[in-house]
Amino acid sequence: MAKGAKSVEATGFGGSDKCLGDLLRVHFRSYCEKSTIHCVRYLYDPQLHNVERLIWCVLLIISVALSCFFYLLLSERFVSQKLQTVVHDPQYPVFLVQFPAVGICTDNRVNWSKLEAAKKQFLPANTSVELVESFSSLVSRMETLRFGSFLANLAQLEDDNLEQVGFVNLTELAMFLTLQCEDILVTDSCRWRSSSFNCCDYFVMEKTEFGFCLVFNSEVSPRSKAIRQKEGFNFYPRHNAKAGQSTGLNFDLLLNESFKRPNSQANDNVYVMIKKPDQLNNVLYSMTQNTETYVTVRPELTWTDETTRSIPPEQRNCLFADEQSELDSRDAAKKYGKPFQLTNCLNRCHESYLVQLCNCSLPIFFLYNKRVKECTAGSLRCLARHNDIFSYDKRRDEDALFSATKPGMTCSCLVNCYLLDYYTATTTLPLSAHKLPKDPQQKLFKVDVHYQVETIPLYRTSLEFSIIDLIANLGGIFGLCLGASMVSAFELIYYLTVGLAMHLYDNRYYVVLNKQLRFKWQKFKSYLKNDVNPLAEIPATQKDNREGKLRHPFNHRKNVW
Repeated sequence: MAKGAKSVEATGFGGSDKCLGDLLRVHFRSYCEKSTIHCVRYLYDPQLHNVERLIWCVLLIISVALSCFFYLLLSERFVSQKLQTVVHDPQYPVFLVQFPAVGICTDNRVNWSKLEAAKKQFLPANTSVELVESFSSLVSRMETLRFGSFLANLAQLEDDNLEQVGFVNLTELAMFLTLQCEDILVTDSCRWRSSSFNCCDYFVMEKTEFGFCLVFNSEVSPRSKAIRQKEGFNFYPRHNAKAGQSTGLNFDLLLNESFKRPNSQANDNVYVMIKKPDQLNNVLYSMTQNTETYVTVRPELTWTDETTRSIPPEQRNCLFADEQSELDSRDAAKKYGKPFQLTNCLNRCHESYLVQLCNCSLPIFFLYNKRVKECTAGSLRCLARHNDIFSYDKRRDEDALFSATKPGMTCSCLVNCYLLDYYTATTTLPLSAHKLPKDPQQKLFKVDVHYQVETIPLYRTSLEFSIIDLIANLGGIFGLCLGASMVSAFELIYYLTVGLAMHLYDNRYYVVLNKQLRFKWQKFKSYLKNDVNPLAEIPATQKDNREGKLRHPFNHRKNVW
């Protein structure tokens, strides 16, 4: 019976059925004969000598090794995520870019001739002499009030009784005393693209970090938004297609000596600010009296494409507008939208330093902040005390490169990924004698703001090596080293999965595999039951002796646990 069982087992697993190794060898030979990868078909070519097959095998291994090496190099280049900036359009028309907003700020922030009117406006009736003197001192300190360049001496402010006039709203007082459009702009001197216009219709009073200034072509204040609504969204902010003198904005300014306080610390200079239409503040350029100043502007536009969104903003050094975090509903900047928040990030950072150091905000320089209280007259001492900090924007790691550490404001602001910059240069010429004002108490400023060129290069920043570049380079490398393509990869996957399964099925290997698994499962169950040998092979005299006795594990070493 035992011999019969063994013969059945041998027939079940052997016989005409091939073993797994033979089936795999036949399947591999079939793949080599049909493969589109170079060198593979020579591995089983019956017409080649074994030495020739060995040579082709070595060549195949070298080719695969080279492909893997180049793949690692390309992967490292792709993971590094480097950026490149190229010229997208070398002749981009300048009229497609918004003309910059032009701000005019006088060094003297107060119209001293309106002092008496201010006393009637902001002081109660029957005011004491001490209160009037304190109010006059406050007005004199405000003539140089600006964020980061406050000229008032802290010792002088300590002597002033500023707490007595703490009820006066500084923002309203500054707006009341600021030189208005009618005070400084010469009537009928304003021209836009050689066409005259009423100066005060388009020069709007807006807040900057220098204080209230007259701004042309802006879209920040409610009045400028009304102008945009009136002119049309496509025509305001304005655009300009021409370059050169007298092709942009021209206007004249006339300052009267009566605007200044006697022995004032302010000078007679006027500052011009070139900024983006939705920007609150930018760099100032000084203009001296009785001169003609030519302000040459060259726009530069750089946009970062959408492929860079896969890398962090800190690595690409810019931020898309929709990546801005949502602001609190009480924040005044929320209603202006995310592009405005991104453009004016530096201004908001400066305000945070003012809140941190002085525990208040001043709407003369910043948007109205409902979350903190407004600075009072007594807060001017804090502005003067920390003026060295407010006057300097400090880079994060610059202390390592300077011998002396300078205090300042460190702002982690990223630029807009659609970056528009206006590079500005000024040329100042003295006015000829016949153009000088006849009144010696008046100072004349003639200003010409225009484009430098009519076309500019449009720059585009993108990934140096994108996923498409990686796939294209990998295809070229595998084609060069192995003569392979994507179809070859699908072919290899097919032969390793579906083709192999069908080959084993055609050769009835699954039937053999099923028998083997069932036999091993029965053997494993017998092993768990401690049945080392079938009972049929044990003599009858020993069966009774084995029943009811515990087998010692060393009696039968074949099944030792």
